[in-house]
Amino acid sequence: MLDTGVLSDSVRYYHEADPFTEKNLYYIPHAGQYHCNSEYEVRRTHLDVCQAIVVDSGELTIEYRGQVYIAPSGAVVLLDCREPHSYYASSSDLKMRWFHFLGSSSEAYVQQIASIHGIVMQITQNTDIESCIAQIMKAVAQPEPNPHFVSVNIHRLLALLMTETGAVSKSDLELVINSSVSYIESHYSDPDLSNENLARMAMLSTCYYVRKFKEFRSATPHQFIQAVRIRSAKQKLSTTSLSIEEIAEQCGFCNTSHFIMVFRRTTGITPLQFRIMWR
Repeated sequence: MLDTGVLSDSVRYYHEADPFTEKNLYYIPHAGQYHCNSEYEVRRTHLDVCQAIVVDSGELTIEYRGQVYIAPSGAVVLLDCREPHSYYASSSDLKMRWFHFLGSSSEAYVQQIASIHGIVMQITQNTDIESCIAQIMKAVAQPEPNPHFVSVNIHRLLALLMTETGAVSKSDLELVINSSVSYIESHYSDPDLSNENLARMAMLSTCYYVRKFKEFRSATPHQFIQAVRIRSAKQKLSTTSLSIEEIAEQCGFCNTSHFIMVFRRTTGITPLQFRIMWR
């Protein structure tokens, strides 16, 4: 039995996840390829899944978090269905592919993508995303899709939406932050690298710089600097015979004790223990 407004050439797919898949993988319990007329409408207060919708032709209107969005042909929509939401055909002939998905990090991933790119993203020019969606829909159309194949493709789709949809038109501010990131990665050994100095180079106030850096990179400048320094320290510990003191200095730590403290707090072991483990 199809919903109101869903035409007879539409199809739905249902799949039950085995215990391993349900616990460890991304998976799709419910999917479909719909051909709809103007009567099509869905309204929900809660559904314990995330959902991806691809508008192949026509137009879909979405009401979500107190806002109204229009998804034209060539758009993909990402929803956390645990929140109240509705969507309906805003054209007389709507064709769309959709699937519900679950997985331990699916909710957080969808929230992160939405916070950066919004819930409606244009994918017409992105062949990688379309290819990934096509593979997912081909898999769910099978009586017993390979759960590992499905999981990998859902993860790949989320990664592509996170990275590729924003690649076409980045704001001037994001370009400034990206430039700052590049500077950190090439000057991490400078012990004077600080929020104040980085903000000054970016020609922003320190407070605003830190806030925007965290918005774009999901970490403060200090956290990012520490991560780059620890990454470099790991490489030096495992591939060189430099002393702990020399590595601390070359990685920009103010002294050896501080290096050991930060390394242990980050990895759970001392630099020497790491070297023994990986050499």
